[in-house]
Amino acid sequence: MIELVIVYCMVGDPKQCLEQRPVFEQPLTPMSCLMGAELTAADYVKEHPTWKLASWRCEKDKPHETPT
Repeated sequence: MIELVIVYCMVGDPKQCLEQRPVFEQPLTPMSCLMGAELTAADYVKEHPTWKLASWRCEKDKPHETPT
């Protein structure tokens, strides 16, 4: 399973970041993950102007990490 992981940081406080894993209707392929990243990130930043895109990645078969 491939997941898109996008990291946003606050414009006013770049050390405050959040990681999002958007859910898509269809399973992602490597190409659709790459293509979907830019559009998904741009939509989020438009709706949340106090956040900026910091990074993104496509993960394959990586379990979610839980904070300890």
